[in-house]
Amino acid sequence: MSVVFGIGIGASGAAAVEHVDGAFDDIRALWPVVGVSRRYANPPWGGVTRAPFVNAAALVEADVPASTVLMQLFAIERRHGRLRGVRNAARTLDLDVLWSSGRPSSSSSSLAPVVPHARLLQRGFAVIPLMEAMERAGLPVPHTVRMAAATLQLRPPMMALPAVRLR
Repeated sequence: MSVVFGIGIGASGAAAVEHVDGAFDDIRALWPVVGVSRRYANPPWGGVTRAPFVNAAALVEADVPASTVLMQLFAIERRHGRLRGVRNAARTLDLDVLWSSGRPSSSSSSLAPVVPHARLLQRGFAVIPLMEAMERAGLPVPHTVRMAAATLQLRPPMMALPAVRLR
């Protein structure tokens, strides 16, 4: 049975937009994409970097568990030069499973993601693109996601960039 996964896509640095767009292409090569958000330019976050971030979200249909989706996302990150090291540091690409239409899951294993993402509702740069992708796909937006997006939009403004086109 197919599940819809919400994937958060983020990058920082001079080639951030190119890495986000490349990630969309790589994701599209793995799974059917049913919705996308615009790209958003965001101020630095986490206190480790001064580089701004570009964030977006994609909704995909997959017949695999969230842990398999996450492992494939990590492979995409590596292809884009992501080296995991300092938490919240600048990165060429950061991909996360944010949400799924399946049952919520929790795990103590780093290979099995918590779905929905444990900090999703605290991060405007993730929840706002996810909500936009859901609306564009015609999916119902969970009340908690809608409320978090409304609250988090009051934080430092995010600048909307052009949407990535589904090909």
